Amino acid sequence: MSFSEPLSRVLIPLVLGITRRFMLRGGTQSCERRLAGIPTHYYQLPARGNPQNPMPVVLIHGIADSAITWAFVARGMAKIGPVYAVDLPGFGLSGYPAGRRYASINEQVQVIEALLRDVVGGPALLVGNSMGGWIAARLAVRNPELARGIVLLDPGGAQLAGRPSWEPFADTVAVRDMRTVRRIYRQMFGRVPLALYLAQHSFRDLFLRDAVREFVAAAKEDDFFSPEELAAIRVPVALVWGSRDTFLPAGSFEFFRDNLTSAEVCLLPGCGHLPQRERPYKLVRFTRRFAARLGSAGDA
Repeated sequence: MSFSEPLSRVLIPLVLGITRRFMLRGGTQSCERRLAGIPTHYYQLPARGNPQNPMPVVLIHGIADSAITWAFVARGMAKIGPVYAVDLPGFGLSGYPAGRRYASINEQVQVIEALLRDVVGGPALLVGNSMGGWIAARLAVRNPELARGIVLLDPGGAQLAGRPSWEPFADTVAVRDMRTVRRIYRQMFGRVPLALYLAQHSFRDLFLRDAVREFVAAAKEDDFFSPEELAAIRVPVALVWGSRDTFLPAGSFEFFRDNLTSAEVCLLPGCGHLPQRERPYKLVRFTRRFAARLGSAGDA
């Protein structure tokens, strides 16, 4: 064990804990509820600024992440309407399906559907990053009546040439050594925060959790989107992509751009895989404009 390893293993949990306290002190509530049979934790923030046409916003994080990823955009999103940021099964403070240490895409979609029906009480604007975008788009295919619109931030789930297209990604997220951690940093971030190099062990631990490893191993080709499925989405769609994102398999951006033919596309120069962290203000402004157009269309 190196001299710096103990610090490296606790740094990200420490930062997440501080960020959580920051959120709670700012008026965000920490809530728990059993959704689709799974103990689920989510953060709830009331609408701010008396929006003219309040629209609930559901924020869905990506793989190896948690709802805390939305800490720097949640208050801005609350100017659209009440915000619900959910910890997906096995991540953050949420539990697992009974008898298993991961949740499939289908089960994760069921959790969001239950959140919309039982907590939000109706359709919402869904904002999903990476795996969260995969979930939001899958929900829009299955239950469009529950989505006012979807904002997909560097979404996963592109079929491409089938599961073989995703094998290099699966190998990367297995993070077999610290060199792979540093490669993921370069793939994920437009500009890698220097502090992350002090947190390599705790970053690796995020990907070594069962919720990540077993999810990746169990993913089936049917879980991925075909061009026809994306083309059939009838709710309003926005596609946001960081121009320097190389975390997902090559061709993912083009797959979504070309098959979501009516999507509003926002390319963020110099940004990586996590726009909510790297470009929070631009993301909030874009999403608020998108939501305003949805509200205007609903009033027409």
